[in-house]
Amino acid sequence: MAMLFENVVLSSLTERGEIKQNYSTPVRLEISEEKDNRQIQVINGTSVLQVLPLDREVEVAKVGGRGIVMSSNSYSVMLVFPSTKDLTDFRQKISASISPDGSIFRERTDSASAEQYFQFYGYLSQQQNMMQDYIRTSTYQRAMLDNTLDFQDKVVLDVGAGSGILSFFAIQAGAKKVYAIEASSIAQHCETLVQSNKMYNRIVVIAGKVEEVELPEMVDIIISEPMGYMLFNERMLETFLHAKKWLKPGGKMFPTEGHLHIAPFMDEARCTQNSTQRQTSGTSRHFMVWTCPVSETLPSMNILYSQ
Repeated sequence: MAMLFENVVLSSLTERGEIKQNYSTPVRLEISEEKDNRQIQVINGTSVLQVLPLDREVEVAKVGGRGIVMSSNSYSVMLVFPSTKDLTDFRQKISASISPDGSIFRERTDSASAEQYFQFYGYLSQQQNMMQDYIRTSTYQRAMLDNTLDFQDKVVLDVGAGSGILSFFAIQAGAKKVYAIEASSIAQHCETLVQSNKMYNRIVVIAGKVEEVELPEMVDIIISEPMGYMLFNERMLETFLHAKKWLKPGGKMFPTEGHLHIAPFMDEARCTQNSTQRQTSGTSRHFMVWTCPVSETLPSMNILYSQ
């Protein structure tokens, strides 16, 4: 599906660095994502005025608050968008087109697994389950409201924002601006909540993966709920740490530490139940724990990460 950007001012850059506006009126940009034909069509009304190919040769640089320069072997243009949000969305979109296979997230994550993961967190019922976990939700709120000096007038990044609940807590704690990044479809509902609460000038929702989107500025604090089962499950910690590329020197992360305590134990009844299940169905729901006696001949490393 093509993505459209309206009211864009397009200018050409000469070899001497001079800027010449190509058209007397703003134009519409249409990004095509066909696998073998990635391009930007420059349109006025129903007429295609110009085509800008998107490939690995294209270099991109931000200019001012709403401008961007795109340069390749065949063209060099400057685009000025009507808003910073349009610019951010445009950069995110063409980044995926210029390097469709170059995402760090895609390099380390199976595509089918990622699709299932984001589909799961796109359900409103799942967001409801997490928000109704009073201990979890109130702990994060208390951590921010008890440290308002860290948040006062600061720029905050919310990694994996979901419904945006942590972003709202950051605003309560005094944050000047919050960038809420969310890759699942729940980002649309997060945007609705921001608009309904009249926070659109302080919370900016960015739909996409942390590894693939762009931020317009560095941040003072990064907040997230990155802990899965046994701390590491879902691999959200990797994304949380990757977001440090936007953290100012001396910036803070909430949470800052994570501790995993492991102790060996033996439960022969549970072991028998689990072994029977594996023999009859070929699968096991026993998560990352092997409860058989230590003398069991089956190599433990083959079981350690079964689920």
